Amino acid sequence: MSPVTLQPVDPGSERTPRVVCLGECMVEFFRREDGFWSQGFAGDSFNVAWALRALLPPSAEVAYLTRVGTDALSEDMLSMFRAAGIETRHVARDPERSVGLYTIRTDARGERSFTYWRSESAARGLARDGAALAAAFDGADLVYLSGISLAILPPEDRDRLIGRLCQRGQRRFRVAFDPNIRPRLWPDLRSATAAITALAGIADILLPTHDDEALAFGDPDAAATLRRYARLGVPEIVVKDGIRPTLYQTGEVTGARPVAPVARALDTTGAGDSFNGAYLAARLTGAGQAAAVAAGQGVSAEVVMHRGALMPAAQLRAVATGA
Repeated sequence: MSPVTLQPVDPGSERTPRVVCLGECMVEFFRREDGFWSQGFAGDSFNVAWALRALLPPSAEVAYLTRVGTDALSEDMLSMFRAAGIETRHVARDPERSVGLYTIRTDARGERSFTYWRSESAARGLARDGAALAAAFDGADLVYLSGISLAILPPEDRDRLIGRLCQRGQRRFRVAFDPNIRPRLWPDLRSATAAITALAGIADILLPTHDDEALAFGDPDAAATLRRYARLGVPEIVVKDGIRPTLYQTGEVTGARPVAPVARALDTTGAGDSFNGAYLAARLTGAGQAAAVAAGQGVSAEVVMHRGALMPAAQLRAVATGA
């Protein structure tokens, strides 16, 4: 089978492109400036689904694949998915577990610190059923996941998921992957780098962050990160690097785009995820890689001036369209 390409979405067409994001959505509590806490729902791969749903045409389908409980919080989470227009038919239910939870605190520069309660999260079983994975991927144009999606899984389930994603050229959908390396979610760094390298080796689009890669792989700069993943044969790579230029490559064509300064960052939670969602939405709607990087930077710059991981969908669309 020849390699699959992302087919641009025509807003006026009847074609319904399908994107499947998989991972863990959690209950989010973030501390407000008045000292009180606000509650929402978020999680790295879900944040990408949220941005994709906001930025893709209504004809597109954005589905989330995860596992939740049967309790009230799980029901509230699913209600939020549906209200946002995110398809939930690939969400499995676990009668013995519930959803994870985390809190966010931010410092004066908007840098965040997290505390998690997720060890018994139902999402850890999201890849338990190989047939359900195959059914979710069937007919998809793009499947998105992250290193966190891998890290929360038991090793046998992780292997099952990677196996179901298949090799490049052996499937009818593309795989987009953000390594999103969180060492404390892994038993050791060797396990993390092995799993991330294995998934990167079959990915079509890679969206790493240099700081993570430097910690895990020792990359001295973003260019080294890009070269390392290019050696794995990844056809499309974007390396995020904080306030330093974003590097990108498609095939043999490379580029760098400076990052515009942000007046005041309130909360950097979800900035990279929002970049990913905006980038992928732009690529799916026909933008070139440089324009998609610009879209990702523009959206993430706005997201850091908003508290919590999810900017309201209407605001995301306004930023993306310049309205």
